[in-house]
Amino acid sequence: MPKENKNSSLYWLLLIPVAMFGLLGTLFGSLDGHPLSGLLWGLGISLGVIAVALPGNYAWEWFKKQMDKGKLMPYIFIAVVISVAICAYLALTLGKPSCDEYDDSSPQSSCVQYADNRYDATTDQRWAKFWNTLPVTVIIASLIATIVHHNIHKRK
Repeated sequence: MPKENKNSSLYWLLLIPVAMFGLLGTLFGSLDGHPLSGLLWGLGISLGVIAVALPGNYAWEWFKKQMDKGKLMPYIFIAVVISVAICAYLALTLGKPSCDEYDDSSPQSSCVQYADNRYDATTDQRWAKFWNTLPVTVIIASLIATIVHHNIHKRK
């Protein structure tokens, strides 16, 4: 079978999750008395998954090819993605009160005394934390990625 026919036949397989999500959406929508709304939600979810999965698949293939060639760019890109994830975590956990003393008398333990007087950061403070830590994190992660790239390709 020629390669282009094989790939085109694989695209028809994408209709399977569309039909499955559409059917599930219709079933769940029928429980509320709105099967058409459920169908549209199911189709929308399946098309959203496909819209993320297809570019992700092509990006993954590109990364594999570039890494096999010994290029540095995939390592740097992964370092930037990890840096953004670290900075987002730091920003989202800013101002979360930690508990010093728990009340264990009931089945659901609750906090009696907070360590930092229940400080809760504002949205502006969280964005400031994100943007202030991002450059340093990207630089450090990029240096680590460069060292890893150099060590991997030095052995080959």
